[in-house]
Amino acid sequence: MTTEIQTRKSRIDTWSDLDRVFEELRQQFLEAFGVMPFGPAGLSTEGSASGPVFRPARADVIDTGKAYKVVAEIPGIPKENVDIRVRGTCVEIRGESAKETTKEEESILHHERTYAGYYRSLDLPENVVATHAKAKIENGVLELELPKETPSPSQSEVKVVVQ
Repeated sequence: MTTEIQTRKSRIDTWSDLDRVFEELRQQFLEAFGVMPFGPAGLSTEGSASGPVFRPARADVIDTGKAYKVVAEIPGIPKENVDIRVRGTCVEIRGESAKETTKEEESILHHERTYAGYYRSLDLPENVVATHAKAKIENGVLELELPKETPSPSQSEVKVVVQ
């Protein structure tokens, strides 16, 4: 009986891993053609006047032994508009930037809006100590260092402040 349960659990883990890989491929394929059907929390990512455009932030995850280092591209996003959340093994990175200009020429009023939004959710292999996380942004690149946790997992959510 134990062997049957272990075999079922192994199959479930394999399928969920496979689903994750296919979802990543789907996102990369759609991004290559400039179309992303859904962003964070189901928000539309197709450019429209009715809502913001979210792009997946390109990210690298590096295991340094003592910590995980996440390097993500978020060009044009000021550090005040970056939101990083860590819950267990999940890291969420959100960034938004909006710019509005108005220019009056004779009787014509010219008005432009620019919006950029980035979102990325990453699953790490192990829990991290979110309270000791460090983040910095330089030249549109976010560097996030997340020290690995000892075996006591934490499921509470912690907000990481960008310095």
